Amino acid sequence: MENTLNRRQRRHQATIEEIKATARQQIAANGAASLSLSAIARTMGMTPPALYRYFDNRDALVAALVVDAYDSMAEALEKAVGEQAQDDFSGRFYALMCTYRQWAVVHPEAYALMFGAPLASPELPVEEIGRSTMRNLRVMVQLFRAAFDAHRLIIPQQYLVPPPAVRQALSAMRSALEAEDLPLAILALSFTTWLHAHGLVWEELHGHLPKFLLSSGDLYEMQVRVVAERLGLTTV
Repeated sequence: MENTLNRRQRRHQATIEEIKATARQQIAANGAASLSLSAIARTMGMTPPALYRYFDNRDALVAALVVDAYDSMAEALEKAVGEQAQDDFSGRFYALMCTYRQWAVVHPEAYALMFGAPLASPELPVEEIGRSTMRNLRVMVQLFRAAFDAHRLIIPQQYLVPPPAVRQALSAMRSALEAEDLPLAILALSFTTWLHAHGLVWEELHGHLPKFLLSSGDLYEMQVRVVAERLGLTTV
């Protein structure tokens, strides 16, 4: 009976993965707005009611795709940083930032879904999405914390005493990271650096600036090196 149940569970999970793979193909071909459970069901040879046994609605499927995308990016970031020497903070930062862009360039539709999908439905797994989002930010937080502990990080003075509203938001974010001992200044620096990277990458993939300004990646890498120098990560 246990083996039968396991086989059933495996088939169920395999069907979920096939649905998500079909959804990704649909998004890659026609954009996220085209995502349709009925179209996915037709492609898979299923009836729409059968597909709803796996995902309650379109929002639930979008949420699953968003979580997968954040986790995929986080795995790439963790691997890239982990391949560098522990005391090479400049190398780790460069690997982190460049891998962030590279992942987005290779997965533009997933990246757009992560940051552009409307996730307002009360049925969405907010905690799971938040966990995946924080997993990405945690890579940079851990890098900056290690550099700070090694006296290899320059924190802008303004981050040391943030305005009350910013402090409140950072405190909530720190709780989500489960890092209550983390100095808010390091979190502020991590978050704003992440936003800086996101702004450049989003503009490259979905913005309105001439493509030749950003598509080579040279401007992005130049900015990465500038930020690393400003933060003292290049100082030995």
